[in-house]
Amino acid sequence: MTSIQVFSQEPGSPLPALPHYDSLGTGILQVSFEEKIPLYASADATVPFDTLEIKRRADGSTAFLTRVLKNKLAPYQLSYGDTHEAGRRHINMGLVSFPPVLQFRVVKATAHHFQVVINEKEKLTCFIYINPKYALYGTLVQKEVHNRIGQTEAPYNPCWYLYETWEHFLQRAYIVSTKPNATFYDAPNGKTIPFPSLQDGCRECFHVARVEGEWAELIDRQDYSRKKPAYGWVKWQNGKTLEVAVMEFGYE
Repeated sequence: MTSIQVFSQEPGSPLPALPHYDSLGTGILQVSFEEKIPLYASADATVPFDTLEIKRRADGSTAFLTRVLKNKLAPYQLSYGDTHEAGRRHINMGLVSFPPVLQFRVVKATAHHFQVVINEKEKLTCFIYINPKYALYGTLVQKEVHNRIGQTEAPYNPCWYLYETWEHFLQRAYIVSTKPNATFYDAPNGKTIPFPSLQDGCRECFHVARVEGEWAELIDRQDYSRKKPAYGWVKWQNGKTLEVAVMEFGYE
C-alpha cells in the first residue's frame, strides 16, 4: 500500500493535466471531515497536486479549502451547510439544521484508490488514495450501525469512507423522481406500460425497490411494508447521466 503523503504543491502552482471521464461511473463517495484529503493527479503519483482541507467557519458553516483547485472544486454535491442563524431558523420552521455535504462521483474503485470526478462541469477526475487506517463502508446503514455504541465489536473510527454503488445509493434514497413523460416497462427490456397514476400529489415521486443494470423497479414511496405491487421499471441512467432525480433524505 502506498503511504499517504500530506504535503502538496506550493500555493499558486498550476493545475496539472487531470484525466477526463464522460460517463456516469460506479457510485458515490463520501469522506469524513476529520483530516485533510490529499488529491493525486494519477493512480501512481507519489505527491498530491492539492489537498482538500475542511474547516468549520465562525458562523457555523463549513469551508472546503484547496490551494490549487480553488473554484474548480465542483464535485457531484457540495454544500456548506447551515450557519448557526440559518440552522435556528430551519428548526423553528419544523425542519432540521442542514449539515454540510461533500459527495464525489466515483469513476473507478480499487483496493488502492478511488478515481473521482472533482469538477463535474469539465469532467475532470483525480485520485483519492485509500488510507488503510480509515473505516470503509459500503452502505449508509452499515456506517450508522457501526457508529452506534455497543452495536459492533470494532471501535468507532472517526475517519471513514462511505462508497455506495449506484444500486445502494438509489435504493436508500427517500425519493427518486422520473421525468414527467418517462417510459415505464413491465420488466427490464420488456413491454411498455402506462405511466402510473399516483394519489399523493407527487406525480413523479417513487422509491426504488430493485436495480438491474440500467433498469430500476419503482414502487410507491410510502408503501414501507411493500404490500402494493410495483409500478414498473424505468431506465435510471443513459451511460453518461442519471435519467432520474434523487432526493436522499426527506422531512415529513
